[in-house]
This record gives sequence, C-alpha cells and structure tokens, in this order.
Amino acid sequence: MKIALACSVGGHLTQMRQLEKFYKQHKYFFITEDTLMTRELAKHEPVYLLRLINRKKWNFPVLFFMNFFKTWHFLHKEKPDLVICTGALSSFPTCLLAKLMRKKVVYIESFAKMNSPTLTGRLVYKFADMFIVQWESMMRFYPNAVYGGSIY
Repeated sequence: MKIALACSVGGHLTQMRQLEKFYKQHKYFFITEDTLMTRELAKHEPVYLLRLINRKKWNFPVLFFMNFFKTWHFLHKEKPDLVICTGALSSFPTCLLAKLMRKKVVYIESFAKMNSPTLTGRLVYKFADMFIVQWESMMRFYPNAVYGGSIY
C-alpha cells in the first residue's frame, strides 16, 4: 500500500510524523508546504513541496490554484492507495483531488480545536472515508467521526 501524507507545516506536520510507526510499514510520501523545516525533512524523506500561501494576501487565489495543480501532479505520479491529511491549505486540495481519483481519504482534525470545527474539517467531513477527532467534545460537530484521542 502507498500512502500520501498531506499536511500543513508546524504542528500539523509534527502530528503527521507522530504516525511514523504506521506509515513506515508502507511506501509513503509527504505533500506539505515549502519551508526551511520541510526542506530539511526532504533530505531524509520523500517529500513534495507546495508553496506556502496566506489566505489574506491578494494573490491567494492564483497561488491556491497553482498548488492545486501541483498536488494533482504529485497524486497522479505517485498513485497512492490512501491519503491521510491534517491541516488546512495544503490538505483540502489533496483530500478533494484524492477523492475525485477514488482514493481513500482519512482526515485528522486539528488537535488545537477543542470547541469549534476548522473550515477544512467542515469541508472534508462531507466526503472523507474516515474523519478522526482528537477531542471527544468535537463529536458534537462531527457525529460520524472517530474519536482517536491525542496523537501527541
């Protein structure tokens, strides 16, 4: 089985790497944002980098669609069987494209959200094959989710 691990940088990437015992049993690759930290990761792990973008900047729509097409290219090239996502801007297009390519999608809602859902979570919840929350209180927003507890 080949797994795509798509996540934003920072805490989302840290959470994804907490799943190392699972994903290292399979072929895998990361799709994440281009930062110094992820360039360092790319020296030791298979990593595809997307441009780090900000929703509040004027060029967001253009950069978002550029990342969208880059993500399509990565998924088309690697052909993963399963896509695990967490985070926001790099995760949503990956989840959407993977679902359109008939891949299994697992989304992990942010550990930082205990009392309200994320925008990405609300969007992906509608079509994810498995949706995992890390706080039991989040089950009221996602009644069909799986409570997995903290990844940390």
